[in-house]
Amino acid sequence: MLGNPKRLQLLYLLIQHSMSVSEISTKLNWEQSGVSHQLQLLRKYNLVQQRREGKTVIYHLEDPQVMTMIADVLSHAEKII
Repeated sequence: MLGNPKRLQLLYLLIQHSMSVSEISTKLNWEQSGVSHQLQLLRKYNLVQQRREGKTVIYHLEDPQVMTMIADVLSHAEKII
């Protein structure tokens, strides 16, 4: 799941703060359908959670282990590049 650069970008954003699909789409300049697809996969593996705020679904990371794992992957990637 963490081998996909797009998913890593998305997770990196969610480490910083919670966002809706439209916010993520704007920040990453992706189609909303692509963002939704990636979030669906990440939710399937319990890497992201969601909550409702009215009609808007907000995605976030809660698990400190997931945040640490993502930070470690990104740190390792920087060393390789």
